[in-house]
Amino acid sequence: MKVPFLDLKTQYNSIRDEISAALEGVLENTAFAGGPFVAQFEKEFAAFCGTKHAVGVGSGTDALWAALVAIGAGPGDEVITVPDTFIATAEAISFCGARPVFVDIEETTYNMDPAKLEAAITPKTKPMSAKGACIAKPRL
Repeated sequence: MKVPFLDLKTQYNSIRDEISAALEGVLENTAFAGGPFVAQFEKEFAAFCGTKHAVGVGSGTDALWAALVAIGAGPGDEVITVPDTFIATAEAISFCGARPVFVDIEETTYNMDPAKLEAAITPKTKPMSAKGACIAKPRL
C-alpha cells in the first residue's frame, strides 16, 4: 500500500468552493494588492493569533525583513541564524543593513547548537525581541 506524504488535491478539493468564491471576489473588485481583502485578513489573523495587529506581506522575505526592522536591526548589528536555511533568511538580515552570523546546528536535533550560539554572541548581536514587538511565527 502506498501512503502519500501529502495529498494536496484532496486538501484543495475540500475547500475548492471557498477558494473559488474568494478569488472571484478579488477579481470582481480588482483588489489585487492591499485593499479590503487584505485588511479583513489582517483583522481575522490578528484575532486568530490573539494579538491586536497583524500585517499582511508579499513574501516570507518581507516578513523576516519586517520583523528585523521592528526590533531595530540595522547597520553595525549582527543577527545570528543557521547556515542550513533558505537564502531569504540571510537576505532579510542584509536588507536591513545588519550582518548575518552563521551558527551550525546539532547533528542530533537539527536545531541551532546552543554552545556554538553562545560563543557567537557579541556586543553587536541584535536580540530578537523588543519592547512592543512580538517576533514569532505566525505573529508579527
